Amino acid sequence: MKYFFYLLTFLTSQAIFARPDIENIDYQLFEMQGKQGIKDNQGNVLIPAQYEELGWSEGDFEVVNNVLGFRLNNTWGLINLQNEIIAQPTYTQLYPGNRGLLIAAVKGKVSQRDFLGVVSTEGKVVLPFKYASVKLVDLRAIVASKPGRHYMYGVVDLGDKVIIPLEYKDITVLGGLRYAVKNFDGKTAIFNDKGKQIIDFSLDSISSFRNNLAIIYDNHLRGLIDAQGQVIAPLGSKDFRISQGEVKQLSFNEWKVLNNNNNAIGSYNYDRLKVYDTERMQVHANGKSWLINKADDALTPQYYTDLGTEEGGHFAFKHRGLWGMMKSDGELLIPAKFDSVFLFEDMIYAREKVGGTYKWSLYDAFGVKKSNHYYDNIRERTHYFFPVSRQGYWGFIDRAGDEVIHCVYDDVSPFEEGMAVVKFHGETGIIDKFGTWVVLPQKADVEIVNSQYYLTRKGKMTTLKSFEEGTVYFTENKVEVKENYLLEHLSEGGLWKIDFEGRIFNSLGEDRYQEVRPPSEGFYAAKIDGKYGFIDSQNRLRIANRYDEVGPFQEGLAAFKLLGRWGFLDKRERIIIQPSYNSSSTFKNGLAIVSNDKGKGLINLTGEPVCSFEYDDIHRQDNDRFLVTKAGKSGLISNTGKLLINAKYDELRDLNNGFAIVKKFGKYGLVNIHGVDVIPVMYDQLIYDSFNDQYLAMKKSEWENVQLP
Repeated sequence: MKYFFYLLTFLTSQAIFARPDIENIDYQLFEMQGKQGIKDNQGNVLIPAQYEELGWSEGDFEVVNNVLGFRLNNTWGLINLQNEIIAQPTYTQLYPGNRGLLIAAVKGKVSQRDFLGVVSTEGKVVLPFKYASVKLVDLRAIVASKPGRHYMYGVVDLGDKVIIPLEYKDITVLGGLRYAVKNFDGKTAIFNDKGKQIIDFSLDSISSFRNNLAIIYDNHLRGLIDAQGQVIAPLGSKDFRISQGEVKQLSFNEWKVLNNNNNAIGSYNYDRLKVYDTERMQVHANGKSWLINKADDALTPQYYTDLGTEEGGHFAFKHRGLWGMMKSDGELLIPAKFDSVFLFEDMIYAREKVGGTYKWSLYDAFGVKKSNHYYDNIRERTHYFFPVSRQGYWGFIDRAGDEVIHCVYDDVSPFEEGMAVVKFHGETGIIDKFGTWVVLPQKADVEIVNSQYYLTRKGKMTTLKSFEEGTVYFTENKVEVKENYLLEHLSEGGLWKIDFEGRIFNSLGEDRYQEVRPPSEGFYAAKIDGKYGFIDSQNRLRIANRYDEVGPFQEGLAAFKLLGRWGFLDKRERIIIQPSYNSSSTFKNGLAIVSNDKGKGLINLTGEPVCSFEYDDIHRQDNDRFLVTKAGKSGLISNTGKLLINAKYDELRDLNNGFAIVKKFGKYGLVNIHGVDVIPVMYDQLIYDSFNDQYLAMKKSEWENVQLP
């Protein structure tokens, strides 16, 4: 009762003397001989310089109700401007709260911890000294105890009557005499200043009140309540805007599920959608991402902020800025504690910060950690071995996590042919899968060619060596390794082909290749004396080197360029199509894309035009139809040159199912293969679900006014 009596007396005095005039006078701190005092703005000494410090243990210097704190012997007391001590220096902390009340602390007799309470400016105790923290809010105080490792928050009135029990993780003021109370499960409820729960522990959080309204948050959903806790808009919206005089609401984008006849067969409301298979979609809403089925049921947790691409029935997921791994049905494999995580084949690579440095670990597909050490790096597996590095050195581990080849090398390459190139003390050699030297370290770059041969490069010298017999061929010229031969670039120009037995097999006498291209239909395009022709696999010149440029053989014909124009010849060097075109593609399914001075068009194998030469570009599709562009607009033609869809769309995507998604004036729709509208061009996005042969048509939501009661 005494606390209530002191409080009543204090509040009465505050009602009469809310802000004494004396506080409008400026005061100045001054120091003499290491002590502090106070003068008024006339220079009159009000408090002599005899205190260690004047003011408060926290915050700026100010005078509250004609009093302030003073420090002596490292403890705080209360003094007025007449230099009269109101409270002796017994507090370890002393600073202003609100409404003229002061928060103070005393040292515990046993624990020596600070215990906080509240005193008036007359030095009377308003709240007893028993709390770990105190925050004054109008006629209430948010207080906390610390019975163990965690703070437990509650609310009391200024008579120390419990309004909200001290058993919650956190409590914040919302305004409108409301409190957001968070439990240790991370869920938030709303209480009024009488301690009544007006919304249960179902919210993730709640905004501050503005114009007596607050936004409530539950995962990706938003709702709106008033200061009395009444629901103005239920959870389900994307966002709200609260301003003076009006409130606006934003819904999620609406996705209609449409068939090929434009009939609606379902709908969803999310920011974004991605179809995974016949039964599942990935959805995004307000920074969250999860999988749903056709019935819109969540298949994975809805509070993850991102999902990676599904790999081997696994999903990487992001939560609170870190990555973990789960199965596609949502079963947790590895918790979200990694900076990076990904699945390669059937193993999970995960990186986390260990001792201030990022380290990699290896897990199997069941989430069981396999690596016995933390590694600086883990590379992708080759031949069942994973290259790993720790403390600056490289080695290999197997899928069981055992270091089968210890980390002693400067660097290692992936295994090829059961061998790996390694660097050791600045030299390079080759080891087998047991770590035994196949080629001893040497001061040269080493490259495995195949199971029988390897190259060494030292300075200008390149040497082809056999694992069994030693040196086979050497040269100071640049060498390229091909499938079954070496290509040597001669210093004076030209090329030599050398087999792996060291034999030069160029049957052209003094002629030397300047370029040899990959084979096409058994012929190699070769540049000789600045002109192109074709040779066969025995290096015989089959088509004379007389052309400025050539393309590969396809369907028996190769494009050639002569005097700036393109035509086609066959393997007997007969000109089938005269060189009359500005550009040319290769033939495929009997058609080639060519251009003349009018534009691009199609020709057949005899050179006859298949369509008019009026297009700026033609792109061949896998279905033998051609996407054409004209004046920046897209259309579609058939392989007979027939115009299917007029070139009038900003975008066109042939779905290979008799329909095409088109875009015009920033909107999307669907037309059939004859250009007839099927789904009106009115949607902000249109996705074809090929798994179910249906379409997801999205209209962006817009801000709408909320009717307030």
